Amino acid sequence: MNEEALTQEGRLKEELLRLAAEFDNYKKAVARERELWRERALDEAVLLFLHVYEALERALAADQDPAQLQEGLRAVHRLFTEILARLGCQPIPAVGEAFDPLYHEAVAAEASAEPKNTVLAEFERGWTRQGRVLRPAKVKVSLGPKGGEPG
Repeated sequence: MNEEALTQEGRLKEELLRLAAEFDNYKKAVARERELWRERALDEAVLLFLHVYEALERALAADQDPAQLQEGLRAVHRLFTEILARLGCQPIPAVGEAFDPLYHEAVAAEASAEPKNTVLAEFERGWTRQGRVLRPAKVKVSLGPKGGEPG
């Protein structure tokens, strides 16, 4: 190889190393920014739930008769419902619905007068957020009148 080719190769290697370092710095900056956005999103969620926490503290601190306490709990429940809706969360319908493995997790089954694969009971509510399943509903499913035996 001649001297000009060696210097050309050296410049290309330097350029390649510089580009690799710039790309590595870019990846680190994107990771830092992603973490910052994640922290801000968590801060916003915490701020929403602080209202619920404070309402619960007030309810527990007050000397109330049972009817007032129950009304306070209803108010806290409304706050939670509003916050979940603002965050795009919706409960998954379960009892009486047809079992759907995308939305329901069968944890029990029993023979019943209901048609096969009908959700009979909900043990834990399922939730979606922006149309995606956050957590499937844990349910009991009907095996049908004959308990799943062939007719």
